[in-house]
Amino acid sequence: MAINRLSGLFHKSSNLKQAVGILFVTVLLSNVLGLLRNVIIANRVGVTFGTIGPLDNYYAAFVLPDLLYNIIIVGALSSAILPLLVQINEEGDDKKFWKTFNMLLSTGFTAIVLGLVFLYFVLPALIPVIYPGFSAEDQQFTLSLSRVLLLSPLFFTVSQLSTSALQAKKYFFAPALAPLVYNLAIISAALLIPEFGLSVLVFGVILGAAAHFLIQLPTLFQLGWRFNFESGFGNEVVRKVLKLMIPRTIALTSTQLLLLVFYRIGSHLRDGSIAIYRLTDDLQTAPVLLLANTLAMAILPDFARHIAKNDTAQFEELVGKALRLLLYIFLPVTAFLLIYRWQIISLYIEVGHSISEAETAMAVATFTNFVISLFFQGSVLLLARAYFARSDTWRPTLYSLIAIGTALVFALFFSRPDGFGVSGLSLAFSIGSFVNASLLWLNLGLPIRVILRDFNNNYNFLPIAVGTICTALVFVLVRHLSPIIAAQLGAGVSMTNLVTIMLGMAVGAVFYIGWSRAFRLEQWSLVASRAGKNDA
Repeated sequence: MAINRLSGLFHKSSNLKQAVGILFVTVLLSNVLGLLRNVIIANRVGVTFGTIGPLDNYYAAFVLPDLLYNIIIVGALSSAILPLLVQINEEGDDKKFWKTFNMLLSTGFTAIVLGLVFLYFVLPALIPVIYPGFSAEDQQFTLSLSRVLLLSPLFFTVSQLSTSALQAKKYFFAPALAPLVYNLAIISAALLIPEFGLSVLVFGVILGAAAHFLIQLPTLFQLGWRFNFESGFGNEVVRKVLKLMIPRTIALTSTQLLLLVFYRIGSHLRDGSIAIYRLTDDLQTAPVLLLANTLAMAILPDFARHIAKNDTAQFEELVGKALRLLLYIFLPVTAFLLIYRWQIISLYIEVGHSISEAETAMAVATFTNFVISLFFQGSVLLLARAYFARSDTWRPTLYSLIAIGTALVFALFFSRPDGFGVSGLSLAFSIGSFVNASLLWLNLGLPIRVILRDFNNNYNFLPIAVGTICTALVFVLVRHLSPIIAAQLGAGVSMTNLVTIMLGMAVGAVFYIGWSRAFRLEQWSLVASRAGKNDA
């Protein structure tokens, strides 16, 4: 019975609730594995080299392959390819479905191969320009890593297109497993760093990228796919995909170019700056992806439904309810991450005491400046969906470009010799997120009351704000008491940090839930009723 149940996971998910459940659990596991991957990488590099500085080369090597992949492939996936394959699948014509998939696969693979061949030969000229602050030796090492990493977009092109095909067929489990095996491959390689050096990591990336596709291959074959090269250049379907992907590609490319500029600035800063930026960015992104992005994806159909009915009042109320929920979640989360930032970073990067105190301090400052914008980052994901529901993809793209330009200006200002160092880059990112969220909000033309007052017209913001302040005081109290408890258990530094974080999270959550129930907050009623329905 258990084997049949496990086998059934690779088969069609017949209802949305099952599909969302599979995706949520695997996204959660993928985020946890991704953070564990970073912990192990930082530890192994720190143990081997006494600093995380060499990771600058590793993360810098990703930028150009990722940029090309974003330009050619990623922009097309969510904006054009998946909707197109869903539409064809609904027509019930399997032959047309797989012919279209083969054409998209052949065209995408051909385009990425041509782009990567070109990039392979121009990399020696680009690396010194992009990373002028690196020594000649570091530039050469980054070049060698980057050339190996060019294989990664090849596998991801095939894999991500396969994911779109399987999701269009309502098969979610195999695509959901793909990021897990990718992270496991990198973790396995990271454990070998002390023996084989940093280069082993890029081979873990390539192995993981290949596994990302291979784990989906049996389900593709089961559904009847057989590869047949179908040239799509000049085809009407490919032209349609190219037209639809332009706004999304512009936004993704601009974001990747901003990262490239940040890394260029980072190459002039202290060793380890690029690594610290990337590691802390991954850490602060986890709650945004898990909480805000999940909500944004789930609420898009409801946005579209109210727009289709021309029900402006319900649309405004739904936007307000979603933003109020983000406030309810991210205000205490932000308080928790700020109050426990030293313990979190120590456990995340410094575990095993393998890096210097100065690097830890840099990481804490960088993480702090990321965390202050969590609500705005989540709001960008949510509010952009409100525009998408109106079939407006250009204005979110324009506002994203303005925000990126703002972040770039502040990054250049903050990174002066007397500036903030790498933490200035994360502060610039947060300012850009604030600008983006503000532009999206202001141009929706919604009244401010939809954020401040709940559906019963009660002033909802004040009890959330006061509740967050009181919860923050609980966090501070527990943070001071936890080391005493850990000492009684004979815990070491890392275990003390873990106990402190877990106790603070548990006690703070209990207090905040109690506060929410006492003041009958709309958001708690929503969460509690949803949990009750799921239990039923």
